[in-house]
Amino acid sequence: MSVEIVGIGALNVDELLHLPRMPGEDDSVPVERRERRGGGSAANTICWLAHLGHRTGFVGKVGTDELADLALKELERYGVDTSRIVRDEGRTGVAYCLIAGNDRRILVDPGVNDELRPEDVDLDYILEAELLHAGSFIGLRTETSLKTLKTVMRRASRELTVTFTPATMVLRGYSYLEPYLRAADVVFLNETEAKQLTGSVRDTLNLLSRLTDTVVVTRGPNPTLVRYGTETLEVPPERVPEEEITDPTGAGDAFAAGFIDGLLRGDPPDKCCERGHEVAQKCLKVMGCRPAPNNR
Repeated sequence: MSVEIVGIGALNVDELLHLPRMPGEDDSVPVERRERRGGGSAANTICWLAHLGHRTGFVGKVGTDELADLALKELERYGVDTSRIVRDEGRTGVAYCLIAGNDRRILVDPGVNDELRPEDVDLDYILEAELLHAGSFIGLRTETSLKTLKTVMRRASRELTVTFTPATMVLRGYSYLEPYLRAADVVFLNETEAKQLTGSVRDTLNLLSRLTDTVVVTRGPNPTLVRYGTETLEVPPERVPEEEITDPTGAGDAFAAGFIDGLLRGDPPDKCCERGHEVAQKCLKVMGCRPAPNNR
């Protein structure tokens, strides 16, 4: 059976380090609690989509270490098809997530994520789906994965709906991102990323709306901005009480899943955004970036 949605992007293991406060310069802070979970932005979104009832698969690369087994098994636990994930010599990617209350910092060791080659990708598998959700790669040691991602997105855009979360790729600048943006139907950014791209959220909305159908900028508890054609919508999320927030990590990935869920149902952009907020709120109430096992 073909899948409905395929994700492509970095596939990590998240090391969640809970701290009493963030360390300062030349500082030492004890780790109060440590957890290990699957991660990677696109992979998180795919897990939420599987949780919402969609048939999903993932394309990516892990190493030959024990962390690879953890990453694959967790995807499979959510019902994600992992048959197109390649194992290669080297380290599986790791994201070290420092969490102190609502403050978070993420340190990434990409491992073999940066080495996804065109021959590692089953294009026929992707083209049998309805939608491709593309995440980002860091490209620390090599741009191999970034070039592969561009090729896959361009090819998929001829036949599928393509959604894209560029994340840290915005630091490479607009000129670098342009071919990826042109291949996408929907682009997801948070407020920080939108400002990094052009200097202001409004300028980013104006610029990207010339290249893609829909641009979405999430702004935490403030209204999400959705540029659809020439119209800009402001969609406020329902406030989540501070005492109900367990972990803010991954809320943007969950939002993307909810938006995509609405998109595939044929909902208009504002309703897709409301669905995104609904799923993001669920993410805020669980530890880590993915659904709790019984949170259905």
